[in-house]
Amino acid sequence: MTQLSPLLLIAGVYLAVLASPGPNFFILSQMALDGRQRESRYVVLGLTTGSIFWVVLSLAGMSTLMAHHPWLASAVRFLGASYLVWYGGSLLWRAVSPPAKTATGSARRVPASPRRDARSAYRAGLLTGITNPKGAAFWTSVFATLVPAQAAGWFYPATIVMVAVLSLLWHFGITVVFGAEAIRARYLRVERWVDGVAGGMLVMLGVQRIVAR
Repeated sequence: MTQLSPLLLIAGVYLAVLASPGPNFFILSQMALDGRQRESRYVVLGLTTGSIFWVVLSLAGMSTLMAHHPWLASAVRFLGASYLVWYGGSLLWRAVSPPAKTATGSARRVPASPRRDARSAYRAGLLTGITNPKGAAFWTSVFATLVPAQAAGWFYPATIVMVAVLSLLWHFGITVVFGAEAIRARYLRVERWVDGVAGGMLVMLGVQRIVAR
């Protein structure tokens, strides 16, 4: 029971990381508001798999490896940052693009990105989860310091399961909240502004990570 405290501490810190606005939040909330509920759930599964990927690597000593090979950390940061700039740019383009005309002459918004099937949506979530700069920084630095030096055998699988459950519940909760009809109805009135703000934030996050040393 003496190692229950560090496990709860990891849970608390991880929840704080999840709660802080970042790429995962902006991408999921925008998709849910856009009515892409089914697609966003597969993205959630991909994000959760990405969290499992990082916690397993961190427990296996990935943080030490990246500390000894800075180019590896830089590669992860660059890939994640590039993806954020691309996705944020697509949202910004959508925000400034004039509505397209349907066959009946009514206005229709330009989609931020093509609709994905379940497999491609899962891959998009997995890529976001693995290359998320905020997540990568957490798993390779803060998380490593929270794991006890002499952890019991049950501690590692318990940590992996706890991270998976928290990630799944939190990200799924985002899709539920922002997919609610009342919220979506309000969103449609300010859709361009939301796309512009979300896209701008993602681009700034990506650029900041590219130029960071």
